[in-house]
Amino acid sequence: QRILREINQHHRHKFAHFDENFVERLLNHPEVPELIRTSPLTQREWQVLGLIYSGYSNEQIAGELEVAATTIKTHIRNLYQKLGVAHRQAAVQHAQKLLK
Repeated sequence: QRILREINQHHRHKFAHFDENFVERLLNHPEVPELIRTSPLTQREWQVLGLIYSGYSNEQIAGELEVAATTIKTHIRNLYQKLGVAHRQAAVQHAQKLLK
């Protein structure tokens, strides 16, 4: 949870449109350590997924995370594959199901 709180604090100050409700549900989820431990996603992929959830484009995500847009495309491709989804909305829906 410490890592997630640090991510939340960092991003809360960095940009105003980060979805704090998504992060709050993740932080307060009763099984969050298990969720993270068993999740196929890396920490960076969770960050990217949170920004996708917030409506950011690939270019905006790249700017916020200070990496190349091609790197973001790779992260997104990997998280789609790990979640077994084919598009952004399905990835967000999958994340929401994990947090219920």
